[in-house]
Amino acid sequence: MAMIFGGAGLALNNFLSPSANYIYPAGDVITGADPVLDLTGRIEVARGDIGPRTAVIVVIGQSLSVNEVPTPYVPTNTNIDQLNIFDGKLYRAKDPLLGINVSGGAVTDLRGTWMLRMADKLVDAGHFDRVVLVPMAVGNTRADQWASETTAPYLFNKINVVALRLRDAGLPCTAIMWGQGESDTIAGTSQAAYTASLNKIIAEFNHAIPNCPILVAQESYYYGATSAAVLAAQAAVVNGTTVFAGENVDSIGSGGRYDNTHLNETGADQRATLAVAALMAALAS
Repeated sequence: MAMIFGGAGLALNNFLSPSANYIYPAGDVITGADPVLDLTGRIEVARGDIGPRTAVIVVIGQSLSVNEVPTPYVPTNTNIDQLNIFDGKLYRAKDPLLGINVSGGAVTDLRGTWMLRMADKLVDAGHFDRVVLVPMAVGNTRADQWASETTAPYLFNKINVVALRLRDAGLPCTAIMWGQGESDTIAGTSQAAYTASLNKIIAEFNHAIPNCPILVAQESYYYGATSAAVLAAQAAVVNGTTVFAGENVDSIGSGGRYDNTHLNETGADQRATLAVAALMAALAS
């Protein structure tokens, strides 16, 4: 069941500034991080009735959760939408998804995501009648970048922007899915440092979007290498009440990755299946 989105957390952060919805251009700092914003061919949709049979899922992370699968995925269900965090409007969900970058390519490249596959599976299995995706990931990012409100590209502030977008669109929050870790494997981030960053991010989500379950994926796989420190940190924040274990992305081997890091179509489908199982387990808790 979707958690009702409240304004108490927003009040804590004093979101009264006219620039509260401003998203710093990550592309100024991170090469290739410019989001897909072209609305050509996009179909705007109404909010409609939002009840317990509608899932609103926020997805945050790095390149595996942007438009990076080599080919776009076309959902079999028509009741899958997305909230564009840049204009606050709802659109029929279509790869490449709006508001996130194209990993390893230009914003005009047609690539896909695992998220639309997950949405299809949620509807096909009868878990929900409608899914609204809220993608906010940025490729090639570390956990400490998401935890920083003082260092460009100020990714920490995107949490507040997304909260405002949900509020203004009249949307609840069913779950927040964190999927990140590859860049910290590269950087050799310690368990303590990663845990500190992730705890700060989780706390801000709890302030800005109260009572929305957070799922933390096991994700560190980079060209066949994994990080015990990152995986331990991701596991350490799980408490089984507000923060839950997400999908084990590292269980997807090289056969599900087109460059032994990023997901191919097979890997995207595997992740979607794992994500559905993790999400439904968390919501049943």
